[in-house]
Amino acid sequence: MGLPIQTAPTYVCKLSDGRDVTYRPFLVKEQKYLLIAKESEDGKEIAGALTQLIESVTFGKVDANKLPLFDLEYLFLQIRTKSVGETTNIKFLCNETDCTGSGSVDIDLANIKLTENTQDTKLMLTDNLGLVLKYPSVKELSVIEDMMNIDERLIATVMYGIESIFDENDVYESNDITDADLKEFVESLTIDQLEKINDYYMNTPSLKETVEYTCELCGTQQERVLEGLNSFF
Repeated sequence: MGLPIQTAPTYVCKLSDGRDVTYRPFLVKEQKYLLIAKESEDGKEIAGALTQLIESVTFGKVDANKLPLFDLEYLFLQIRTKSVGETTNIKFLCNETDCTGSGSVDIDLANIKLTENTQDTKLMLTDNLGLVLKYPSVKELSVIEDMMNIDERLIATVMYGIESIFDENDVYESNDITDADLKEFVESLTIDQLEKINDYYMNTPSLKETVEYTCELCGTQQERVLEGLNSFF
């Protein structure tokens, strides 16, 4: 007779596009992914660990490589919260000059939310030419990261961030445009137009929280802004 295997509870997380994702806590055999994400300093290795875990605990219903990075991080944080606890204690060094003390604070991970990008995804480049922007996926960011040339990275980032191009006559979906043609379009942009696109990505959603703590040595109350997944382990 085989041993009874318990069924893990399920939860629902809403992504930035409004989609509800059902997930379960990760199991002991999957905890290695959490350790990789926590200890690795290699962005590609971290992303790989997160995608594998997410695809496993969402019952294969979510292709994590197609998520924007901030959605992947937010979903992973929810999974981590339901798997190993909603509270984590983070220690900080004192900000005061000549003080070698530190302080710590308990953070309720269940309350961490994504910041919002209030800018319109529709961007007019001229009076009759515009773009609809999107966020590059985890897979696309991985491709960009492998590029050695900084100019290539910049062009690829803009290319992957274009959902469609439109003028007064037509709409051109990026999926229907060849890479060569899309690259030529991006390279034809003016510096001012490129800065307009960059302004959109400067406001990319992120995990962000401002915390206060007291230095145990000098007693001063201090503040720290935490941003990004690694800040909340």
